[in-house]
Amino acid sequence: MNQAAGLPYLVLLFGFYAVSAVASYLLRARGRWVALGGASAALLTALWVWSLDLSRPLWVLPTGWTIDLEAPLTFAGYTLQLQAHNAPVIAMDLLIAALALLIYIQHCADEAFPALVWLIVGGYSVLALLTGAPINPILVTPLLLIMLTALGVYVLHGERAAGFTGSLRALLPPVLAAPLFLVGGWWLEQIPLTPQELAITQNAGALLTLGVLLLLAPFPLHAPWPAASEESPPVAVLFLSLLYQLSVLYLAARLVNAFPFVYRQSDWSLWMSSLGLVTAVWGGIAAVGAIHAGRLWGYAAVHDWGLIVLALATPGVRSWTLVLFLFALRSISMTTTAIGLSALARQTGTLDMTGLRGVGLRMPWSSAAVLLGGLGLVGFPLTAGFAGHWAALQALAVVDWRPAMAIAAASVGAMLGYVRLARLMFGAHDSRVLAQESTLSAGVAVAALIITLLIATTPQLLNDFVTRALAAFG
Repeated sequence: MNQAAGLPYLVLLFGFYAVSAVASYLLRARGRWVALGGASAALLTALWVWSLDLSRPLWVLPTGWTIDLEAPLTFAGYTLQLQAHNAPVIAMDLLIAALALLIYIQHCADEAFPALVWLIVGGYSVLALLTGAPINPILVTPLLLIMLTALGVYVLHGERAAGFTGSLRALLPPVLAAPLFLVGGWWLEQIPLTPQELAITQNAGALLTLGVLLLLAPFPLHAPWPAASEESPPVAVLFLSLLYQLSVLYLAARLVNAFPFVYRQSDWSLWMSSLGLVTAVWGGIAAVGAIHAGRLWGYAAVHDWGLIVLALATPGVRSWTLVLFLFALRSISMTTTAIGLSALARQTGTLDMTGLRGVGLRMPWSSAAVLLGGLGLVGFPLTAGFAGHWAALQALAVVDWRPAMAIAAASVGAMLGYVRLARLMFGAHDSRVLAQESTLSAGVAVAALIITLLIATTPQLLNDFVTRALAAFG
């Protein structure tokens, strides 16, 4: 075979997605084994993609066949290509899928979930790999996000008979943002025609900035995730929220790198800093009154997300380093919480705080995972999120101490919500709570707690991850 025309690597990648989805659906009756096999395959593939050396794009196999890592796939005018800047994103998508499937092992409620995981990861991989389109690929991304979010609504609802109003709200940000990207794209096309007109670049920058802001879903567009955290399985919320937010952050990085005037000639810094601050403060305040463990988790995540949006106010290497560090810690804390909430929901049948009275005495490890992971989202000391929150607050205080104090006060409010939850969980035992912690749930929770504490005490372990990911965002 001619080595210059090797088998495209993306054919293998998407073939792997397709085979995994079909196999997961056909073998859905054996949910735990399907999830375990899928998690192992996703983790190994993530490590494989993460370690690819694109300086040697052609592999020669012992059989004589060749694999071309950078060979593009083209269909109907759209081009997908693996490049140095998108390979880390593919690896992170697969890692999120692996975490979701591992959590699913202890609570196999929706038989279709593993198959849908592969379909959605494949869709988000298309977003990251899209390098060519009839119009600029960045402008197409919100339209693809609408389709993936619509599929995610089914995942959030699952097989439950209850309503899914909160799940449907997740469609609002991409639906609102898509027209702004398309109109902003029209203004981009006018720039070469009249380059001396400053108003054209200002209009394009304003529309694209507003579009990114809507996709980031700050306050008051934050509502879908706390609502979904109360209505939907924790593993589905974890999986979809992390994938969506990672893709939006990657889109923001691509936009600023491709069109620097978006930051320079628009109110990017003002909008990101203002709404990021409001989101972080509101998340902490709303968490104080939460009476559902899932919604408390959702509001803590909103508080953490507001801090990430705030860090986007000044795009640059330092800013993206902090954003990626915060996102990595966010993923660890949310995963730890989801593990505990999934176990509690399975054993007690409810996540209402009143229904969890005394459950910590019967399920100590899962309860500890809920508390430690949730507190990590609000930067409590000795949790995974503390180092990131402390670094963000220090960077913010250098500019202005008042927003930093407002965020710190809001995080204290969220901490009080978790203190109330801890008092209920480890307080007087409710004789109606008959939950017992299984060996599997305890083992998974202990593993998550060990990783959380390890990152909390040695956050520098994430340095290599952040450095490698900067290839995609920096």
